[in-house]
Amino acid sequence: MADISVSDLAGFGLANVLPRRGIAPDAVGGALGFAVVSGPVTSQGRDIALLGTGPNQWLAFADAASPDWAGMLGDTLANVAGVVDQSSAYVGWRITGADARQVLQKGLPVDLATIAPGAVVVSTIAHLGVIVHCTAPERFDIFVFRSFAINFREWLDASIAAV
Repeated sequence: MADISVSDLAGFGLANVLPRRGIAPDAVGGALGFAVVSGPVTSQGRDIALLGTGPNQWLAFADAASPDWAGMLGDTLANVAGVVDQSSAYVGWRITGADARQVLQKGLPVDLATIAPGAVVVSTIAHLGVIVHCTAPERFDIFVFRSFAINFREWLDASIAAV
């Protein structure tokens, strides 16, 4: 039996954060109160993480978010970055356990052996767009567009059964 656990993420907030023209990551960090890095890594604040999804762009993540969470984030980043709520667009899962990397490696075209906690991968699994956030050595948060959630979960369940 595989050493893996899958749990649904619920109540989280996601929002695209894209700085205005000419605004550097340090200005975004200054507005948020923590250092922000441009790249495929996590910049961590007290109640929010910015997942680097591309050069100078992030997906803001909060474990627990109120309905007006993205609006408040947009107010905080006014004149620095545009913020677009994505919370209802994605489904998220937390995948943990000693076999988590092995299972994800079955579909992810990235060498997970090189991925350390804090890394963010925007890629595909089973032809489906995914955002993979390595939060600990044996823990990954996975986000998939809601319309593909059933397909991804079928792939995940079949991959776990094959370990």
